[in-house]
Amino acid sequence: MNSSLSLHRTGGVAGFNDKLVVDADGSATLTSRGKEPFTCSVKSATMTRIAAAANRAEKAPRPKAEPDTKRKLRTPTPDAIHLYLTVGDEQVSYEDAKGADQSYRDLFDLMNDVMSSASTLRKGGGAAQAGSVCS
Repeated sequence: MNSSLSLHRTGGVAGFNDKLVVDADGSATLTSRGKEPFTCSVKSATMTRIAAAANRAEKAPRPKAEPDTKRKLRTPTPDAIHLYLTVGDEQVSYEDAKGADQSYRDLFDLMNDVMSSASTLRKGGGAAQAGSVCS
């Protein structure tokens, strides 16, 4: 992994507008509407998995978006959540990654785990909490 990765989450009942940036050194910064940015450190085992998935994703064919004429409505209800992953210069939506190379799906899952852990830590959750991938 040579550059930073980002995961952007929008929508939902609460009106999410969260962005997580994970740098190659393992630092992760979560920014959310109306809240101070929060930075944590991604645990080394998780960072190794993220770096491997990112390297595989950079080499894999980019998921192709369906043409608008074939695409289902992305927001059939007001509370739909959308996820966008940026790897290098490429932005991929979670919807488009569903049928793509496994590395993109793995990377979405890992980055979502980091976002969840950072959010819990920002709220005062303990770093030693089971399943936390950040400290």
